[in-house]
Amino acid sequence: MPLFSKAELQTLTDHSKSPCVSIYIPTHQMGAETQQDHIRLKNQLSEAEKMLAEQGTSSSDTADLLQPATDLINNQDFWQHQNSGLALFMSPGQFRHYTAPIEFEEQTFVSDQFHVKPLLPLLADDGQFYILAASQNKVGLYQATHNSVQAVDLGGTPLDLATALRYDDPEESLQGHSASRSSGKGGDGQIIFSGQGGGKDSENTDILRFFQVVADGVHNVLAGQQAPLVFMGVDFLFPLYKQANDYPHLMEEAVAYQPDQLSPEEIRDRAFKLVEPKFQTDRKTVSEQYGSLKNNNQATADLSMILDAAYNGQIDTLIVASNTHKWGSFDAESRQADFHSERKSNSRDLLDLAASKAMATDAKVYIVDRDEVPDKADAAATLRYPITASQKERV
Repeated sequence: MPLFSKAELQTLTDHSKSPCVSIYIPTHQMGAETQQDHIRLKNQLSEAEKMLAEQGTSSSDTADLLQPATDLINNQDFWQHQNSGLALFMSPGQFRHYTAPIEFEEQTFVSDQFHVKPLLPLLADDGQFYILAASQNKVGLYQATHNSVQAVDLGGTPLDLATALRYDDPEESLQGHSASRSSGKGGDGQIIFSGQGGGKDSENTDILRFFQVVADGVHNVLAGQQAPLVFMGVDFLFPLYKQANDYPHLMEEAVAYQPDQLSPEEIRDRAFKLVEPKFQTDRKTVSEQYGSLKNNNQATADLSMILDAAYNGQIDTLIVASNTHKWGSFDAESRQADFHSERKSNSRDLLDLAASKAMATDAKVYIVDRDEVPDKADAAATLRYPITASQKERV
């Protein structure tokens, strides 16, 4: 399964063939509840069938549309590789699914676009972070929130120094890896390890070059991400990794601890203590900016105006309430929003639409508890330039 990224979000939001079915369920990694996860999916697929029927989709088209997800119900290997949540997206010619470190509510949506808001915390500027737990014996990358964690596959990257060294053939282990580093390379651009002898300086050189390969793997996986990366390892390793790193959101401080014997949950808890103050500071700054910019007509909590601004690429920062829906429809041409007092067969969540459009134009997006949204609203935004007179007339 791919790591959910802005590129994946763009793929989902750009898809125009309807109907679009979005399903979210909580999943489990161990225990008796793992046996219930496939039943949850089966139940949500039944819900999708009903919703598609209400919209006039034929039973044969419905069966074809949902078949890829139906095939997963009895796939035991699939259910043994889950985390806290599973998101599935189906439309004519498209099926995508993502495992996530988020415990989703069981929900199904059928609309002319995919419903992506429950996944947005993975791309938002608050709440999600990555951890690189590193020693000479083992390297692991994790995607985490305060309450969840999952391992991230680094592809073919060597995950320990011994494997990377390969004393008998040092180049073999690095086939296909970084040719971007300027030091310690052979004539063909491959990184060459010293491998034997030379004392402490030679050992540090080997570790640095190993970390350069690891950093390449991290960079490839996290390209385009905005979330902070926390390094965890013994003291002397962090300066070496900082030299190798080219992910722009590496935290300046590290968790100085040997991670090899820690569980993923213990790694997450230690790392969260480091990133929590950053999240708190960022939230406070955003709230303060909203208050000052609102006085200059450059911030709003009016959802109609937020939607208009999102389609203009005007939003700088958007704060959206989690686990809240604002049902309705939006005409992108006229920029008119129609709000529904209750969910209808043709309703879509306008908070989801605002958040996905804002994120597509590189706005900073925060998914927070409703009581943390300014003005006690469902959403609030600061803008890159003030609201214009024509916008006020249109909205």
